[in-house]
Amino acid sequence: MTCGKNRQINRQIVRIVSDMPRLDRVCTERFVAANKNIGSEETIWRGIRLFFQAFRNDVVLLNSNTCRLLVLCVLRWLFPFQRCRLVALDIHLSQPKGWEQRVIAWVKRLLLRKVDWFIHYFKDFDGYDRFYSIGVRSTCVRFKVNYIEAVPAIAELSSDGEYVFTAGRSFRDLPTFIAAMRLVPYPGVLLYQDPALMKIFGTDLDLSDLPSNLRAERHDGKKSWIEHLQRAKLVVVPIRTDCIYAAGLSLYPMAMALKKCVIATNGPSTRGLLTGKEAIVISPGDPVVMADAIRAAWENKALRERVANAGRRYAERLGGEARLLSDILEICGELVSQENRALHQNL
Repeated sequence: MTCGKNRQINRQIVRIVSDMPRLDRVCTERFVAANKNIGSEETIWRGIRLFFQAFRNDVVLLNSNTCRLLVLCVLRWLFPFQRCRLVALDIHLSQPKGWEQRVIAWVKRLLLRKVDWFIHYFKDFDGYDRFYSIGVRSTCVRFKVNYIEAVPAIAELSSDGEYVFTAGRSFRDLPTFIAAMRLVPYPGVLLYQDPALMKIFGTDLDLSDLPSNLRAERHDGKKSWIEHLQRAKLVVVPIRTDCIYAAGLSLYPMAMALKKCVIATNGPSTRGLLTGKEAIVISPGDPVVMADAIRAAWENKALRERVANAGRRYAERLGGEARLLSDILEICGELVSQENRALHQNL
């Protein structure tokens, strides 16, 4: 929540420099954020400027901003007297393949030692710890439901729909989804973005040989994600087996909020986050298993309703941005409090 001056009494002020403008004046029971927005541009010069701005603040918080984060890490190696806490939120790291990527991962692993804490939207830190040694400095906060203010009341929602739907750009296993759709007779929609951009984010898109029941539609912004999702009967979130972070977290909570039955492949996006009631969780990379799950959910209305209702309750617990920002502030504030207590004990 955001609080005015009258609600800031008896709360510790945490001075934050971040690329999250809406964090300013967010407060919890213990802390209130005094946030200075530094914008989201990723340049080396911005990282250098940020390093010197940090001297006057308690926390530097960077949201999915790898370039500036690594610049700050370099500067903290060179100038270790910088006391401001450095927190990385939702950093996206990949499993290295081949010797070149392994060398790059080793360099990142060394630099990331200078990050005080990592906040992730997932609980399975195995890949991050194995390749980058950051699991012990990590905390999970649950992601939010995007566009929650536009989600209709539950009485206006239905688990029925017209097609099997998938979308997203990060580490999507589209070959498995396309192969699964060949094995079922139901109509499907594959919503895609710029193929070159999807490639950068780990998704290979080949539209040259789609089954006749699957329609590819480019997301041009004229129709919102909510409009696409509301017309869906099933929402499939196929994630690659080599993904080590929680791809798909923008899609499936929104689908759940709209009371849609979700089929998701098992991985960091589901492990420790879903119990198996809120979505149909399947093994990754197997089109036969995916097709069987699609067939079962499409044909069995009771199953579809049960999963959709459990998913809707899960989405309600997630909430929106206000809850997420409060959780992030609580972690940053506790980090500063621990540092202050340690300093006092050493005096």
